[in-house]
Amino acid sequence: MFLVDGEIRSKNHEQPQLCHQASYQSIVDRRGTPLFQIPGGGVVNDYVPFYFSPITSFTFTIFRGNVDLMSPDGENLGPACEEDRVFLVAKVEGFRNSGLDFCFSDFALNSNAPLPTLCSDLDRIDDHIHWDMFDEYPYKGRIDELGYKGVCQYFKSMDRPPERMTRSQKRMAEFLVRSAVPLSLIDCLIVKSEAMRDKLKPIMDASVWDIPIYVKPGCYYQ
Repeated sequence: MFLVDGEIRSKNHEQPQLCHQASYQSIVDRRGTPLFQIPGGGVVNDYVPFYFSPITSFTFTIFRGNVDLMSPDGENLGPACEEDRVFLVAKVEGFRNSGLDFCFSDFALNSNAPLPTLCSDLDRIDDHIHWDMFDEYPYKGRIDELGYKGVCQYFKSMDRPPERMTRSQKRMAEFLVRSAVPLSLIDCLIVKSEAMRDKLKPIMDASVWDIPIYVKPGCYYQ
């Protein structure tokens, strides 16, 4: 669907893509309200969301089988499976002169505790995101082809030191792109296994796109 459309569309797009969904409906509903003050206006569901790393509490809870997979017509297909998930990876800097409306949060956009703040100035991203929660050893999820050294494999909040009391929420900071993201800004697809790569390759080959597909089990839980 994405390859045919040539873009990834937001949930509230005027021509939405009817995709399988792995999410909590209560959070999706909250993201459709004006709870969060977005610089470009609208609500979170008007935007295509990205995380800043593959290792988050949300991907972990999917790994543990705690999130149901819903078909486009609303059928519950049982727990979402980590092996079936594909990461679409884009470099933040690629959006700078794209003409697209984007912003980024300092905390997860799934609750108001703590209440996230959003910024649309890409020059402030080094200070706005809590990179100290990403750039700790030991690292996991390296993608050499992109020059990505990975992210700290630990993401859960803990009582001490104080900055880690909200580590989970900080690690789920989001980069939001209004309406749709053209596939020309996607640098690669990440899959867990060679079997999934082999499944996707003929689909990619049959399209007008030539986006690299890399097998990186370190971007997943094992």
